Amino acid sequence: MKNSMSSFERERLEFLYHQPTVEAKTDYLAPLKSIWQRFINYLNTQNELQVWQSSDRYGNTWWNACDPRTGRTAKRSSEAEMRAWIEQQYYQ
Repeated sequence: MKNSMSSFERERLEFLYHQPTVEAKTDYLAPLKSIWQRFINYLNTQNELQVWQSSDRYGNTWWNACDPRTGRTAKRSSEAEMRAWIEQQYYQ
């Protein structure tokens, strides 16, 4: 039976076999970093305009907005009306 592996391939495999293995480093601070990042994200979003949809008991969909910096709120019956309110508040 003929060996199909060339001497170059064999030498390369032997070289790789004898290389020290790289152990995966465990990041013990990863959970703390994750908590810190979530806290920073929370602080950054506290002053942003919040927009969401809601439905009343009759099945009507409403668009709601709240600006924590100014305390202004809005409730509109369509996305277009909400966009118009936002543009009026922030771009004029």
